[in-house]
Amino acid sequence: MYSGIKKTLSLLFVAFAICLLLPPLGLAATAINGEPFDTNATSSDEFCWDSTTFGGLYYSVNKHKDLVASENWFGEHLQYIETDGQYELGKSNPVNHVIGEDELVYSTRPFPNKYKVVSELGLNANTTPSELGGMVYYKLPWFGKPYVTVENDATQLASIVIDQAGSDKKILKAGDVWDFGKGYSLTVNQVDVEGNKVWFSLSKDGEELESGIINADGTVESQTFTAKADCGDGSDQLYFVTYVDSVFVSATDSFAVFKYTWLIDKDNILIIKEGDEYQGFEVKEASEDELVLKNTDSITLNLDKDVKNYFTDSWYFQTSDEGKGSTSPNGYVIHPVKELSTPGSYTLRGMPFDTNATSSDEFCWDPSTFGGLYYSINKNKNLVASENWFGEHLQYIETDGQYELGKSNPGNHVIGEDELVYSTRPFPNKYKVVSELGLDANTTPSELGGMVYYKLPWFGKPYVTVENDATQLASIVIDQSGSDKKILKAGDVWDFGKGYSLTVNQVDVEGNKVWFSLSKDGEELESGIINADGTVESQTFTAKADCGDGSDQLYFITYVDSVFVSATDSFAVFKYTWLIDKGNILIIKEGDEYQGFEVKEASEDELVLKNIDSITLNLDKDVKNYFTDSWYFQTSDEGKGSTSPNGYVICPVTDVVIEAEDASESAENSTENLNVTSESKGSDVSSDYRASSAEIADEDNSSQPEEAAEETSKLPGFGIISGILGVIICVALWKKS
Repeated sequence: MYSGIKKTLSLLFVAFAICLLLPPLGLAATAINGEPFDTNATSSDEFCWDSTTFGGLYYSVNKHKDLVASENWFGEHLQYIETDGQYELGKSNPVNHVIGEDELVYSTRPFPNKYKVVSELGLNANTTPSELGGMVYYKLPWFGKPYVTVENDATQLASIVIDQAGSDKKILKAGDVWDFGKGYSLTVNQVDVEGNKVWFSLSKDGEELESGIINADGTVESQTFTAKADCGDGSDQLYFVTYVDSVFVSATDSFAVFKYTWLIDKDNILIIKEGDEYQGFEVKEASEDELVLKNTDSITLNLDKDVKNYFTDSWYFQTSDEGKGSTSPNGYVIHPVKELSTPGSYTLRGMPFDTNATSSDEFCWDPSTFGGLYYSINKNKNLVASENWFGEHLQYIETDGQYELGKSNPGNHVIGEDELVYSTRPFPNKYKVVSELGLDANTTPSELGGMVYYKLPWFGKPYVTVENDATQLASIVIDQSGSDKKILKAGDVWDFGKGYSLTVNQVDVEGNKVWFSLSKDGEELESGIINADGTVESQTFTAKADCGDGSDQLYFITYVDSVFVSATDSFAVFKYTWLIDKGNILIIKEGDEYQGFEVKEASEDELVLKNIDSITLNLDKDVKNYFTDSWYFQTSDEGKGSTSPNGYVICPVTDVVIEAEDASESAENSTENLNVTSESKGSDVSSDYRASSAEIADEDNSSQPEEAAEETSKLPGFGIISGILGVIICVALWKKS
């Protein structure tokens, strides 16, 4: 009996051990990055991010000039402030990677917003209904999320349940229920078309809070309904506004049209006091006009591009590897990142420019300033270089002397033909087997043909150049990260995607060998027997093929790290796997057209494209001015620039969707691109994870929904913890038996 228990426990122990070796599931998530700073080139007082340079912070395009003001700014700031004279961050000591206690400062200030009923109907102080108590309320961003201040006090915050967009309308008939979320709902009790009236009730959790009969007679006062309540430490706080635009009748029913609806959660007020702690910060100042928090513990940065240095629940610092800054062998690049682990749609925005303040030759975005472009933090110094740069650039170049964009003519909103220029250049990347094993020219297996291959970003997605030629591009099927490993036993099939798979035919532990096959669509392409004997040459498998116009192009690499045996099976461990889609090569020639651009230059070293048609920008913050299938320009409303009554703010934007199923996928097939899907008006275009702003949330935008789920924990998942506990229990029972 005891021997049976021992055998069972032995199997369980091995199974748990294998589970602990496997890559954790459900941890892959997309992220929004802030502007990167190079510690070799940045003074300690320049490590500061506002809502235009870090997407974790709340941004409103129509409030741009005040959000970025050097004085009397509002919104959020995240800043490093040196306090003790030790380990100063920046170019005085580029190697320092310690942020001391109280040196990371988060500040937020409230700012005014007009109620939609006021802004959309063009009301003024005389025509605004008195029940509103004024034309504006005050918002306060709190760790990236907008709240409403109770009685204009920044220390009392109410979350926004709904803020109906100005162009939205809700059409309801008698008996319909409009669910706002958080338990709130509006029920239409009766619609009287002859009397031009509607009777409705506002409820929470099924209990009526307010009831009103509104007359849609054409006067703002009678068509607007408001409700007030005691909230927090305040009394008679306005918490609900709606506007009945009209009533009408169909063949069978009578309907009412609701607009400009606004609701805050009056029953859940966040009170903030000095000394309170939030997500690793302590409140140092708490007044009606500002909240200032500082980090409670020092932050020691791990200088590894694959490590997330968390300083809140969902914000972390990402750094390059040590020595990847511009000059110092110890310098590095750093930026804050917001992790997005909740499925949904997100808007990734480029750096906004003010046409009142920007010269025509300054409208240029690189991978560090526009999230639609592919970014690699270890390549930062070359991606942002002023000369001999590589990667992607999107730039406005004036050609005809008419309607110049920028401060010479801030009201111009026409980008002429050939004036929007997209350029992309290839850049070298070491194969993972080379970089992770620290190989050099002498120790790199000759089958690789060198230490590096060349990537070329193409509308935000990285490709591999065939024979180092930018005009021939192969998509990346898998680029296994350096820390990942894939453990397979005989008979297992590793699906790479795009029809490619690797099948383990046999594992010979005694001979320290593994026999496997690479296939596409069920047809074998390659087969190999690899000896895991400890020499790079014998442990590395490569495959070449004719691709595009090239011959003997390397298209597959894998490395057998080891083989081992459990109680029942033999396993092989694969690492550094890299595969390109050799059967689908994109050939690019001059004159070709892609997503509204024409290829003007196509060489081995660079591709240059220009817009085919002129782009007339609609100066409306709610309009998407598409110039590719998935990229568009967002502008503020006219006159929302810094000075000119005709100036405006403009930035390129791309929308991405995090699919619900992505949360359960492992990162084993990860590349430097994270798992996002472009949300486009036409065909899909993959987007790099690099972004410079979060979801655009303007005071005049549509409703501000709560996130569908909490951010995932940064601790190991319960499955891993259960595995560890299981191993401990097994050991205990083993000893007992």
